[in-house]
Order: sequence, then structure tokens, then C-alpha cells
Amino acid sequence: MSIEEIEEKWILKRNNKQASVDMWNSMANSFGEHTMPTFKESRFLQLLEQNQMFDGNSLVLDVGCGTGSYAFALSDRCKKVVGVDLSPRMIEIAKEKSRKENVSNIEFYCADWHEINLRQEGFEKKFDLVFAHMTPAVQSADTFLKLSQACQGWCALSKPSHRTDPVCDEVKRLVGISERRESSDKDILYAFELLWTQGFFPRFDYEQQCWKMKKTPEEAYGLYVNRVKTYRGISHEEEQKIIHYLKSVEKDGFVYENVDTMITTLYWHV
Repeated sequence: MSIEEIEEKWILKRNNKQASVDMWNSMANSFGEHTMPTFKESRFLQLLEQNQMFDGNSLVLDVGCGTGSYAFALSDRCKKVVGVDLSPRMIEIAKEKSRKENVSNIEFYCADWHEINLRQEGFEKKFDLVFAHMTPAVQSADTFLKLSQACQGWCALSKPSHRTDPVCDEVKRLVGISERRESSDKDILYAFELLWTQGFFPRFDYEQQCWKMKKTPEEAYGLYVNRVKTYRGISHEEEQKIIHYLKSVEKDGFVYENVDTMITTLYWHV
């Protein structure tokens, strides 16, 4: 396929931006409590290091940075890291961490990567490393192409593939939604084809993971109800059906879900 054909097929499917913001805001506190990734344990960080994608003089852009875990992990090995994320609460927590840890070479911005204008922001060909790690910020040809457009060195995109979400899948089934956007299999194929068509030679890395999720009822409602709303609007009756189901699977006051996925990382030099 040509670039134009891929752009026609790989388009943004988010129907409700506010639902996306609400969903990620509801998950921000738990994200902020996650253990910071390290170069000793994180396969993604090891991949960046082993392929010499950064050094002490590098400017790095973290797209969909969340609460800044990977930005912080890289900050003491780079000149500067910029993190952007859709969620105001995620960015608020990231900035709080930065102040608390007295980290001066990270800047966090609340911005929608789908809408950001690289030229206006001064981001065109600015960064030595641009990465998007496990984020829905990249889910269309336009948002993917922006990674290379912001970069003058290495790019990396990590996405979940062959993913199963038992609770989420049942929630969507209850309201008649069969589409599965949580697994990014098609996105990875489109991304590879775009790069190949442009003359790049992308490489792949794979890592099997199982996420043992544990959420309070409030966190679970914020996640699953808003996730469904990113597919389409739902009625009050449908929302109550989801909440009733989530209550039925509570154990000891929590909703549990084991998510199995293969993390696929696509990386390339521009």
C-alpha cells in the first residue's frame, strides 16, 4: 500500500476525547504508585541503551508519558527529556515528582499528541530520541508519522499485541461492542508498512507480559465505563449494567483482571 492508502485506513477511532481524559485521570494515582523502571530490569530501557539510541547530550521526547516513569529513568543519562500526555492528572503527578526529586532537566506538558502541531511547538526534527511506550497517543497514521517528524535520530514505539483483557472484553460484550482496540496488532502492521514504504528498515523486539491488575470499585468504574465511552456513547441503562457486572466480580472489595499480552517494540533510525 502507498502512504496515502495507509493514511485512509489507519485513522483515529477515538469517539469521545473527554472519556479518554476521564479514563486516564481515574488511573493516574495508581500509575503514580508504580515502581520506577530501571535499566537493570526494564527490557525497553535495555533496548534503548544497547542500540545506543541516546547519550549524555541527547534531547528526548516521551510521547504519552503518563506520570513520567520512563522520562525519570532516562533523565540522569540525557541532557533533557520532554514528556507530553493527554491527562492533566498524569502531568500533575509527574510535575509533583519532579519537584519532589529536584529533577531539573525534565519538562512535562499536558497536550494531545493527536492535535499537537510540531512546527508551532518547535518540535520538528528537534529530538535525538522520540519514543511512545504503551500509549494510545499513537493510534493513527498521522500520530505515528509525527514520531519521525519530531526526530533526528532514533524512534521507538511499543504496543500491546495478541492481548486478552477478560473483564474489559466482558464489559464490552454486555453493551454489544465486539471491536478490540486494546490490542494493537493492526497498528503494528500499519506502522511497519509506513516505515518500509518510506525507505526505513525497522526492527522488532518482543516481550511476553502478564499484568495483574487490582482496582478499587471506583477505579474500575472509571476505567471500564470510560473505556466503553471511547467506542461510543452509552445509555444510563448500559452504564448501570456495566457497574452491576463489576460489582458481581468484586473480591474483597477489589476488581481483579489478569491481562496477557506480547509487548511489541518497533524501532528505527530516521
